[in-house]
Amino acid sequence: MQTYGGISVVNAIPSWYGSSMAINLKVNVEITKGEYKGDSKLIKTILDFMKAKYSIGPLDVKVYSEVPQQSGLKSSSAVSTALLGEIKRKFDLDIDVPKLSAILSIMAGVSYTGALDDAVAAFYGGVSFTYNKEFKIIDKRNPPEDVSILLIPIGNRPKVKIEELKKYNLIFKEIFHLALRDIITAMKYNGILVSEILGYDKKPLEEISKRKEALAYGISGNGPSIFALCKKGEEGPIYEILSKYGKVILVSGVNLEGDNR
Repeated sequence: MQTYGGISVVNAIPSWYGSSMAINLKVNVEITKGEYKGDSKLIKTILDFMKAKYSIGPLDVKVYSEVPQQSGLKSSSAVSTALLGEIKRKFDLDIDVPKLSAILSIMAGVSYTGALDDAVAAFYGGVSFTYNKEFKIIDKRNPPEDVSILLIPIGNRPKVKIEELKKYNLIFKEIFHLALRDIITAMKYNGILVSEILGYDKKPLEEISKRKEALAYGISGNGPSIFALCKKGEEGPIYEILSKYGKVILVSGVNLEGDNR
């Protein structure tokens, strides 16, 4: 099963309302009979649950991922939905993959909110809008058209300041409502605010903000990866700025209508 990484439209930690957009960084998962010998707590939690609930297993799991871990690019949700989706397909189970991914992510201790918004985007593609406290999908939409995404993918995220983010719950709730009308502007406000609250280096963002080509920019998820959104064909100046701060990759928003839907 193939799923996708993503970038944040609205961080779900402060208000439980979250929105993510799938990007063309792929995660593939394969399962076979055997014992999983890896060290992923998330994968172990999923396998233990499936064995206890459905008497499925033992299973070995192979993950092929283009998404760096602990980077804010939704790697955990991509892996969990790919694994659950593959188990669902192979054993013909009636399960809600994104919702179960969120529940098991909390159980595994890899997510505070369960990251339902990330799971929905990873599994279905496009842009998700969710209320994670109640595991509720509010909407799924196509991504903005004719845009490019430039990333500096950075792994090994420092410990997230959850309580600090939660102080801004009202602001992030308003950004979420803005996202329902204007995804790109909400993405920019969210990215800048997360960078400010979590204390990441703002020099790249300050430089990007001076360029009219940049539609949105900031920190994805809880960081530390940096992203910028621009119109297709206008990537040059943004690429030059970001390349001063790390290795830049160019990806695009994706819509998987007809795949996992």
